[in-house]
Amino acid sequence: MNIEVKRLNSRRVLYDEKNHRFTDEKFIVTVNSNNFSIECSGDKSEFYARNYIQRNHLTNGEYIISPSFKVRGYIEGFYGAPWEQSKRLNMLSLMAHYGMNTYFYAPKDDPYHRKLWRELYPENELSDLKVLIKEAKKNFVDFSWCIAPGLDVKYSSDKEFSLLVDKIKQLYYAGVSSFGLLFDDISEELIFSEDINKYSETVNAHIDLVNKLYIWLKDLDSSIHLTVCPTLYHGKGNEYYISKLGKNIPADVSLFWTGKDICSREISSYEAISFIENTNHKPLYWDNYPVNDMAMHFEMHLGPVIGRDKDLNKYSEGIIFNCMEYAECSKIPLITAADYLWNSESYFPEKSWKRAVSEVIGSEKAESFIAFADNLRISCLMDENAKILKKLFFGNSKNEEIACHIARMYDSAEFLKNDMPICSELKNWSEKYFIACDIISLIANYLDSRNCDIKEQIFQLIQKYNSIPERLIDDSDFLEMLYNI
Repeated sequence: MNIEVKRLNSRRVLYDEKNHRFTDEKFIVTVNSNNFSIECSGDKSEFYARNYIQRNHLTNGEYIISPSFKVRGYIEGFYGAPWEQSKRLNMLSLMAHYGMNTYFYAPKDDPYHRKLWRELYPENELSDLKVLIKEAKKNFVDFSWCIAPGLDVKYSSDKEFSLLVDKIKQLYYAGVSSFGLLFDDISEELIFSEDINKYSETVNAHIDLVNKLYIWLKDLDSSIHLTVCPTLYHGKGNEYYISKLGKNIPADVSLFWTGKDICSREISSYEAISFIENTNHKPLYWDNYPVNDMAMHFEMHLGPVIGRDKDLNKYSEGIIFNCMEYAECSKIPLITAADYLWNSESYFPEKSWKRAVSEVIGSEKAESFIAFADNLRISCLMDENAKILKKLFFGNSKNEEIACHIARMYDSAEFLKNDMPICSELKNWSEKYFIACDIISLIANYLDSRNCDIKEQIFQLIQKYNSIPERLIDDSDFLEMLYNI
């Protein structure tokens, strides 16, 4: 493969005609046999162009490429054990390869992010963050460090503000130029009498702190960017708190929003337009998929991203997808998210999902792994679960096709027993899946023989299956397969 790179300073590579904006991410690839020509404006667009060539099988012709969304990223913003450093670095490199350009660091259980927000990072922890910041720059990823003081901050205290900016200065001098101020998951009421006397209501305290911090940041470095997560972070976007907050903070402060719900099944352009009208800000979506913390901890979200409008890029700053505590498992849905963010108009969830599985599992075992992963689409997105099984058992499939799929299920069960990191993360779901394989096999045998002893075995296994709390195939699906054929 021969690659020639041309750096240009012209409309051809600097202006995104489709989205009507200047960009340093556009590139043009021309293919002629095994020769590739890249036209771009700089290092960043060349980086994306080379990754694009790697990711895609390109035939002869010209490809004019610019991403759909301006801000494309993920956030480590879940409750649970924060990722290990090696997993963070690996994820950052992979997501950059797929065109994501933003990473928000905000693990709820990093004590120095939330509980111990007043305290500076010890040298060891700060050293790890510096490595992460350096790797982000190398991969053209905007690293945004977040602080969440809302659990116990006294908004009216000058001393508290000094502690806040001292912490931010530590990260600024470590190389951070994007910061997040998070007020999510805190009391909606002010807790100190001094704050109540000065502000009367929480939104006024938040407006004051955001504006004070914004001015301080811009005095420190005019290029610094600030993102705010409001206390009310979901709904119609016309609620009192979010409307007042949005209209009283600077226009270039980004506002996180999750959509209609905390975990939104759909995010529409219509909703985004309403948010803009009421807050004077385009929403920066904090998309709570594939995260599976809190009440969702028995679910494993491996399905593709669905339910986000194809033209949402026109009415939002971008989307930041919240990850699971399980870093390896998060890669599969996040790759589909990256595909959507890069080209939302031509995003095909199933095609993207199969490619994501191949990337994470390896092409050799991808097909058999899909026999397992297809049963882990249970999530807020309300995707249809166990699509392959239902199609086989309710779609007039031949016995040979069912037998072939059962063989793939057992093959995937064997794969899940190895010591790969993703298999370790899936251990609880795998144990339930091993039982599911036996249930499906027995159902197929019963449908062929109508042997009542086999039927009794099925009921016993279903009882054992239901004793495991992790969610997989619903027992009602097993019964439907058993009785409705």
